[in-house]
Amino acid sequence: MSRNYFSVVIPTNADKLLSLADKILQKHYQDGAASKINETLAQALQQKQDIARVENVRQGELDRLKEKLNEERTLLLGWHDTQNAYTEGTVRSIVTAARDILMGNYRGNERILGDWGFVVNSPKGKVQVIIPKNADELIALAKKVMEKHYMDGGGSLLNDLPWEVLNNRLYEAEMKLEEARKANRDKEKATQTRNIALGIDKGQSSKTPNTVKYIVKSVRDLLLGTFRGREQELGDWGFEVNRNTSSAAEEREAAE
Repeated sequence: MSRNYFSVVIPTNADKLLSLADKILQKHYQDGAASKINETLAQALQQKQDIARVENVRQGELDRLKEKLNEERTLLLGWHDTQNAYTEGTVRSIVTAARDILMGNYRGNERILGDWGFVVNSPKGKVQVIIPKNADELIALAKKVMEKHYMDGGGSLLNDLPWEVLNNRLYEAEMKLEEARKANRDKEKATQTRNIALGIDKGQSSKTPNTVKYIVKSVRDLLLGTFRGREQELGDWGFEVNRNTSSAAEEREAAE
């Protein structure tokens, strides 16, 4: 004989767990004195949710800042989707010009470009001197080219290139990188603080006390007792209630 089985899911995703906590609190305040959960439980949930919400917003802002800084750095280097090797005033365009000038001067002896830091490949006898797309590699190459130029002094083959512009672009790009790294470190701290408050950080479980997940589970269990046989009513509190018919499964009143 088949029976009805159900599961009441507690999400582990930060946004979904925050949304569920929002719905529980909204239903509690809406019901007022008739609420099925006590005020102490609601206040504990509100406190932890507030901490998690602030850090969640901060995490998102820092992530957007990091992406903005990385894009600005990419523009300085000249590898943005809107740019090419001819986009003036970028690290890529200046280093590419240096490569082309040197290849013209050392035609047939391109290996000597290694003295400026270039990697020279010759697959099937065809010489290739590729400008790296990796930001750190491009910056390192630009510095080597600039260093060799200054070492050669008045005899440099690259005197016509805008070295002051290159120096400024390298400085700006490295500053953007450091700012992006700091934003990423701060984002990771905010993420961890949020996750600890939610109860989804590494090492935590639904049994870790004083977290959103722990309190939400307590609310769920309380409501399951209150609405036993009418479990679908937990949907009014924001819970996802799944029901199916099976003769083989054990009844699941809780799903982590």
